[in-house]
Amino acid sequence: MTASCSASPPPETAAGDIDACLHASLELLRRNLSPHGILAASRTEAAVARRYTRIFGRDAAICVLAMSGSGDAQLEQAAIDSLDALAREQGDNGQIPKYVDPDGRDADFWYLGCIDATVWWLIGVDHARRFGIAPAARWQPQVDRAIAWLLAQEHQHFRLLQQNEASDWADIMPRSGYVLYT
Repeated sequence: MTASCSASPPPETAAGDIDACLHASLELLRRNLSPHGILAASRTEAAVARRYTRIFGRDAAICVLAMSGSGDAQLEQAAIDSLDALAREQGDNGQIPKYVDPDGRDADFWYLGCIDATVWWLIGVDHARRFGIAPAARWQPQVDRAIAWLLAQEHQHFRLLQQNEASDWADIMPRSGYVLYT
């Protein structure tokens, strides 16, 4: 007797699974909203202790990709609020902070040359504009300053940004140099 195994579930099961994942993802985004944007983690004792209940530049921008065009007015407004919160705390040099306190009490830039928050913020801004939840001119002065700051990090004129050690998404990993990702 031979058994038949299918590597993938029937289409109706897969569609149901995708719908369930979509619903759960949108609910998680809603749970992590604050009046000033999307938090990097849900408010648990451990997250509060580690200061993950902040609006992190990279994490918020990635969430903006999901929230923009979601059709959920609350999430689309939160996408704008998140980008606004980061733009308000932009450094004079153009750098976008690694995180901002949702109550506007502080912002942190990690250290000089930490590029990921600025790069991801620019991606989030572009995405919000493309989906029409923000006008094309919104954040333009901040975008110009962010790009100028990033160009100042590109010393060799390769058009690749130089990244300091352990300054990418895996903050504790010892990688550095010219990167195609962050």
